[in-house]
Amino acid sequence: MHHSMNALLLIGHGSPDAAGNAEFLQFARDLAAHLGVVTQPCFLELAEPSIGEGLDRCVAAGAQQIVALPLFLGPGRHQKRDVPDLLVDARARHRGIMLRYGAPLGPQLHLVEALVDRAAEAVATSTHMVPLERTALLVVGRGSMDPQSNAELPRLARLIYEGRDYGLVEYGFQSVVAPGVGEAIARCAKLGAQRVVVLPYVLFTGSVCNDIAEQAHAAQVRFPELEVLIGERLFPHHGLLAAAALRYREIIAGTVAMTCDLCIYRQRASNEEEAPW
Repeated sequence: MHHSMNALLLIGHGSPDAAGNAEFLQFARDLAAHLGVVTQPCFLELAEPSIGEGLDRCVAAGAQQIVALPLFLGPGRHQKRDVPDLLVDARARHRGIMLRYGAPLGPQLHLVEALVDRAAEAVATSTHMVPLERTALLVVGRGSMDPQSNAELPRLARLIYEGRDYGLVEYGFQSVVAPGVGEAIARCAKLGAQRVVVLPYVLFTGSVCNDIAEQAHAAQVRFPELEVLIGERLFPHHGLLAAAALRYREIIAGTVAMTCDLCIYRQRASNEEEAPW
């Protein structure tokens, strides 16, 4: 364990799907073993323990210095506002502890490589002879009301495209904003793709993954000449573990970089009391 940090509070969103929550808890165990750090998993909503209870458990176990790592793929209201507010409330009960807060995972190299692997796995299941230059990858994120969060997805798609032989790498959203999965698949078809590999940019199983698959199957019916394959979610790819470990080490090193220039909460936050970390 690192000498200056004695607990990691790993924060997941939480899901009504028990299987998705179980995957998060397994990931927390994997990350604890990988880092050699006492790790307390908790959830923002929809599951227990809550963030406040998770921090209480860390302190009850003797932790004086706690790293809070939001296991979210991109920046948004949850990472920027909801989680910090809950951490402030929980820390008010434990004034003597040191609390450091991390950045979301973001479109880093480890996740790019994970998605590339997921694409290759999906293509390997095909019985159709379609060249890579006629194969489109479609990265599908959850979708957000935060423009900065949505803007991460086309950036990720471009990073996947660079230096690889796929004809197209496009992006779409499961919900909230356009383009939806069907609209994005239609675009791939118009641009000449004969195969589309749908890559859920999703951490764990659950309703978001299921809905992405349902939308992709519906698009397949609309475009029977197009082969539509669906890749696996990020967990349990080793790249997800490496991505989270990188964000943890940034907190330890004091090099966390928050991308706030285009944040819709920037002006509002500047008029409020500074967070205590």
